[in-house]
Amino acid sequence: MNGNMLYLQYMKPGSEYFSKMKVIERDTEYELKGVPDTYTIISEEDSVWKHYQVKGLILPEQGWKIHVTATLEESQSLLERVAHICIEQKVTFKHLKDRDSFLRMNAKDANRASSGKFITIYPINNKHFVELLDIISDATKDFKKGPYILNDKRWKDSNVFYRYGGFGAILNENGEHCIRDLEGNLIKDQRTPFYHVPDFVKDFDDYLNSINKYVEKEKIQEGNLEKYDIENAINYSNAGGVYLATRKKDKMKVIIKEARPKAGLDGAAQDAIARQKIEYEALIKLKDIPGVVDLIDYFQEWEHCFLVEEYIEGQDLRQWTAQNFPFIGTRNNIKIYTEKVKDILLQLFTLIDNIHKNGVAMNDLQPANVIVTDDLTVRLIDFETAKPVYSEERTGMATIGFVSRDIKVSGARDWFGLKRLIKYLALPVTSSEDLDGYLQNNHFNWMRENYEESFFNFIVKLQKKCDMRIKSYQEYTPREINLNNHSSNYNISFIIDKLLRGIKKNLTNDERFINGDIRQFEMSGGKFNFLTGGSGAAFTLIKKQICSKEVDNWINNYLLDNLDKIEDNGLLTGKTGILALLYESGYIDVVNNELMNIKESINEKNISLRSGIAGVGLFMISLYLETKDKKYLDISENLDRLIDLNRMNGEPLKTNDWMAVDIGVIDGLAGVSLFYSALYSATNNEKYLEKAESFLKKDLERTQKDDTSGVLQTLDNNNRLLPYLSGGSIGIAISIWFLNHVSGKDLYREEMDAILKLYKTRCTISGSLFDGAGSFLLIPSMIESGKSREEILSSVLSLLNIFLIEKDDYYVFPGQFSYRLADDVYTGSSGIILALMAIVKENPLYWLPLINVDKFLERTKAKQLLEQ
Repeated sequence: MNGNMLYLQYMKPGSEYFSKMKVIERDTEYELKGVPDTYTIISEEDSVWKHYQVKGLILPEQGWKIHVTATLEESQSLLERVAHICIEQKVTFKHLKDRDSFLRMNAKDANRASSGKFITIYPINNKHFVELLDIISDATKDFKKGPYILNDKRWKDSNVFYRYGGFGAILNENGEHCIRDLEGNLIKDQRTPFYHVPDFVKDFDDYLNSINKYVEKEKIQEGNLEKYDIENAINYSNAGGVYLATRKKDKMKVIIKEARPKAGLDGAAQDAIARQKIEYEALIKLKDIPGVVDLIDYFQEWEHCFLVEEYIEGQDLRQWTAQNFPFIGTRNNIKIYTEKVKDILLQLFTLIDNIHKNGVAMNDLQPANVIVTDDLTVRLIDFETAKPVYSEERTGMATIGFVSRDIKVSGARDWFGLKRLIKYLALPVTSSEDLDGYLQNNHFNWMRENYEESFFNFIVKLQKKCDMRIKSYQEYTPREINLNNHSSNYNISFIIDKLLRGIKKNLTNDERFINGDIRQFEMSGGKFNFLTGGSGAAFTLIKKQICSKEVDNWINNYLLDNLDKIEDNGLLTGKTGILALLYESGYIDVVNNELMNIKESINEKNISLRSGIAGVGLFMISLYLETKDKKYLDISENLDRLIDLNRMNGEPLKTNDWMAVDIGVIDGLAGVSLFYSALYSATNNEKYLEKAESFLKKDLERTQKDDTSGVLQTLDNNNRLLPYLSGGSIGIAISIWFLNHVSGKDLYREEMDAILKLYKTRCTISGSLFDGAGSFLLIPSMIESGKSREEILSSVLSLLNIFLIEKDDYYVFPGQFSYRLADDVYTGSSGIILALMAIVKENPLYWLPLINVDKFLERTKAKQLLEQ
């Protein structure tokens, strides 16, 4: 599943914080009765599987395994039949533990390779494996076909599939699932969305093919798909692929949308084919409406269905907004943009009116479903969630930020979606329904300050027209816009104090200590580490001598007990950053013991600041500068040799986060440069300074300067320009700043000035320190006091005010995408506090978990600067 989609699993309706949702209804669990005591049953909370292990039976590490698929409706009865066979045959097996897991494993955004797997069976040998294939396929022949398992091969036109792979977790040093070849060497266990067999078992696979009487239906010669030349796949999901193609007879460009049966389930348990049929019927009804995508063809081939639509040359509204919104620019840029937005919105308003007159509601109006052509013509695509306009049937798919639980009628959903689109085009910041009430006034206040009065009034009036349309379908009371209740705050100390009060108010009194990002649940050690866990927030609190008693209780009651379970040694993601908190809190012996363990387990595979050598080394140097104990410096210099080995071996940069970009200070070479700058300062060895500059140059080669605004940003592998601390040019600026700080030089002045111009940025999607508005707060700390610094400070605080939420006498802060509130360093209040303190302390490294970070800056300053 896409990492960002994971957030949906932690968004309990009505909650203001991310939390792990549990299946509430007991009857959603799959139950097997009469399992004999010869089996051990294992059902772990963090797993979607329920295991049945034969007592005393030792399974091989790997082998041929059987997967059984099912429809949701027949899943319980099919499970009972297959489980009965497994128990009778004394076979180890597992199944999905509940229907909620079934839906998630087969959802549109689920892993395509593993989707469809409902029961997994582990035969003890090849002979038993072949026998079970026939026994189980024969026993389940009366059941409807479940989802096709793309990773496997089907056995005799049944719900039974098979593949060769690991029976347990065989992991290599990179954490990848593996199997062993005939010599015992680890090779990757290919978990791809197509059948793959290792070379050393191909002979047996050929034998299986010879006895597998079912031959899967190939594409019919000269079938409907033969009418088209498929050029490339635009995207894949578990529902099927979307392809760009050309119709052979007239060279017309088309989009072909594939739908897989029983796969790509939505929230209403509809599969991809059911939604595709809905889209087909909607497009038939709307065929005469200008602005609606044209239907070309609809047919079935093999087990899949295909919908063919015209190809519209243009960008969806997400892409169009990213390219056209004046994130940085002049008043003239804003004027040009607002005129285009008016044109787009008025077309959309008319379009929604027209499709409703034909009895159809889109039911999921959001930026990805609106295409804008080069001449600003608006077209609507993706009608797979369409419903009759007065339908009150629950929608199976919805886009956060563009829906509301209070909107029950399909026609009203379209107008609410348009209302949110209006706001999105004026300010491309979304938020969940649960936080929108807090953020609405911030957003409209920003619009009033940044746009001419005429455009602001246009936005407000058009939203009111949408409100009237919603009221024509159902009762509806829109949230009032009250700008008088919002006042932008530019007093840093005041903001810090109120954010600290907010953290203190919402401490969790459990092992997490604070409410943070979903990485608390998804990442190993995420509840305790500096980045997303309690250590980062505790470190922030003790900086201001707040909650020292609560921090100490958490350390003793939770952190110390779990320290030996944390395998990650990273500065931000593992033990090293935690040790910064423990050292500052007086747990010196614990720190010394753990450091020796860390020293022994570091390898050359990961050199990043986030979780690898650069972060550990930077911490060691800070400890050396604090204690003058040379053993920490010796460790740091040994790390230099590991980095050399990493580069010599051509190791790729390791990123262990789904949002990570291998450029910049967090996950790129600029982070390694930061380590070498510190090492130079501690040793005065020129070779380290040369390495610092060399690594920095490599990341600077991956930046791009905008000719109009003059700003410099990184360019990632997805062709995105990034300004942020993580993956962006602000992180690179910190490394440049520190290189000059330790060397007394003024290197990369042109690049530095171009990055610092990012303070003119008007808005960001998120507010976080690492990937949002908080990154820009670090810019003033890299600029000397003066008039320009005051202007920059005012600008970045204005950016912060888009996200700052006031509650009673304290502030709270929205986490990633403004879906829920968060208090962690990575996405929430703690990170913002550290960034604001960096301004106060004039220390752009203040957000890092280093020992005595203020003294660290003073101790690493170039000698000639100290003498001035």
